[in-house]
Parts: sequence; structure tokens; C-alpha cells
Amino acid sequence: MSVLRRLLPLLCLLSGPLLAAPAGKIQHVGVSVASLGNPYFVALTHGVQLQAREMNPDVRLTVRAAEYDTRRQIAQIRELMEQGIEVLVISASSEDGLAGVLEEARQKGIAVIGADVRVKGAAQTVLTNNVRAGELVCTHLARELGGKGRVLIQNGPPVSSVIDRVAGCKQAFAAHPGIRLLDDRDDGKGSVWGGNAAMLQALKTHGQIDAVFTINDRQALGSLQAIQKAGLGRPLIGSVDGSAAAVKAISAGSPLIVSARQDPVRMGRRAVELGVALWQGGKPEPALELLETTLATRANASQITAWDADKPDAPSKQP
Repeated sequence: MSVLRRLLPLLCLLSGPLLAAPAGKIQHVGVSVASLGNPYFVALTHGVQLQAREMNPDVRLTVRAAEYDTRRQIAQIRELMEQGIEVLVISASSEDGLAGVLEEARQKGIAVIGADVRVKGAAQTVLTNNVRAGELVCTHLARELGGKGRVLIQNGPPVSSVIDRVAGCKQAFAAHPGIRLLDDRDDGKGSVWGGNAAMLQALKTHGQIDAVFTINDRQALGSLQAIQKAGLGRPLIGSVDGSAAAVKAISAGSPLIVSARQDPVRMGRRAVELGVALWQGGKPEPALELLETTLATRANASQITAWDADKPDAPSKQP
């Protein structure tokens, strides 16, 4: 079953009157994500759905995607507010640009929980320790290069997760005097096609590149396509997500050699747990909850069952 077909029940509003949910149970959860073109957010949304339905099988779930358009996301959040949601799980397209509308939501008694990225206006946020993820991946790349080489950071959308990953990577590269950072400004746009275009341009601009850090697996896979089409064995690629597609490429011995693993289904579940607890009168503590990450590498990739948006119910297995 395709990702799109599985999303249709989430994207469509339920018609007709809703059954009254038992007292104290959540009735309507809204989800606003930056993009459903990214399988990561599909898996995160599925985690929200799983947890919400465990708490109330009759819960209503409404999902909207802004495609990194802040104005569009503001309008979609207002639409969700008008529909009477009680919990809003938001993966923001902008850290600062949604503060006003999220404050409106909180004033209406809606529990606002950020997921994956920081956003001003959320009562609590659950996300991966992205600084650590970037640090781990780029430390691994530097070691694979023997502490010296020409490296590139392929940047992405200006959200906190990307900013933090790049910061962690820079810290790791800076610890190796023999590593020369060529550039960190190329924007792979969080997508396969963006990563492919950025990698093709980088190969023309910089010539020899020994390793590249891409901010997510989609960019990594696009960069891998560019490298393989050029018939090259380098640069080595490191990334963040730990998706099934990336782990498969790592296991196959491709230039993609490492990815820091996230768990979007768990993140979505935890966001709902925090939101419902807050809606029921709990305190928003801690304000920021970090999920730790581990590496998928050539040494362990064959033992890993990674998250997969096409198979969201498959359990994640640690090596």
C-alpha cells in the first residue's frame, strides 16, 4: 500500500456527527507538519495516530501539511482551531513565525506540543538530540578519512533540527585539524531531488570531495544518486534519520556509510502522551524532551530494522 493511500484517511475530515467520547478522553487531535512529501513526517503522523487511538478508539484526527510555507501553516492551524481540536502536535516550518497563532491556540485551552523541531509558542517539545546526531555522524566520517580530507556540509531548510545537526557536525570536524571544510551553504532542500542537484553542483565547484554530511536521509539518497551516476566511489556520505532506504544503502556497501537514527513513530506517540497529559491539567515539564540517537553503520546495518513510512507498524530493532 502506498504512502499516499495510507494517508487519505488522515487527510480527510470525517463527515457527519461525531460520537461523544467518554468523559476525560481526548476527542480531537490536530497535526500540523512542515511537509508530507517527506516520509519522516508520514511516520511521525502515524505515531500520533497510533497513540491517540490507544487512548480513545473513537478519536478524531485531522492532519495538515504546510510544505514549509509559514503563512500556509498559520492558516491551517487556525482551521484546526475552528474545528475544536484539544491537542495540537506541530512540526513547524519556522521556529519564530508561528508564535502568535500558537499563543491563540493555548488561550483557547488547546495543548500545543512541538515535535521534531523547536517552535516558539509550544508548551512542550519532543525531538531528537540533533546536535549529538550531527556530531556522531561527522566524527564517524572524520575517522573513516583518517582525520584528514576535504569535506562538505550539505545544508537544508532553516529549522532548528537542521541548524543543530550542522552545528554538531562542525564541532566534530573542527576537532580534526586535517579536515578542511569546503562549504556549508549548499541547500539540499530536505529532498532527494535537492540533494541530487546540490551534489552535482558541488562536484563541479569543488572537484575532490572526500566526504559530505547531508542533513537528512532524503538528501543523502539524492547525493548518492549523483555520485553513482558520475561513476565515483567518493565522497563518503553521512546523514541523519536512519530510514529503511538509507540503512539498505549502507548495508549494500555504497558511499553512504552512516546515518544517525531517529524514531519518528516513537516521537509522534510521545507528543500525544505529553499533549493529553497537559490537556488533562498536567504541568508542561520539562519544556524540551530530547530523544537520543545511535548510528547505523556498515558494521551494524544488516542487523537493524529501521523505520519505514511504507511499513510504519514494523518494530524498530537496535543492533
